[in-house]
Amino acid sequence: ERIVVVRFFATWCKSCKAMAPLFYRMVNEYRDILFVEVPVTGKNSELHQGLGVPSLPFGHIYHPVAGLVEETKISRTLFQKFGQILQWYVDGSCNVLDGGEFTSHFDGTDDKHLEI
Repeated sequence: ERIVVVRFFATWCKSCKAMAPLFYRMVNEYRDILFVEVPVTGKNSELHQGLGVPSLPFGHIYHPVAGLVEETKISRTLFQKFGQILQWYVDGSCNVLDGGEFTSHFDGTDDKHLEI
């Protein structure tokens, strides 16, 4: 019944380590959101492949009604936009319609945005 943000990472990944402080800052800022970290290990590599995680670090945003609504690579250049997208969902700027469809401020040209 709340928004969930998932961070996919690996302990050996330098970019993942560099992005961790920004992710943890976001965790402290959004107390009503469930944040989950999913490390890539030899035991769960099929999970990442099944969820379509093409690279690390990577993030998913799940809406309580629509399910997976955003997926993106997490990098220094993209992290601010990831935060803006999350804020839109928190503010209700993305409207979930009957049937699980939703509308947002995106113009549809952003390949990081999934419409379901």
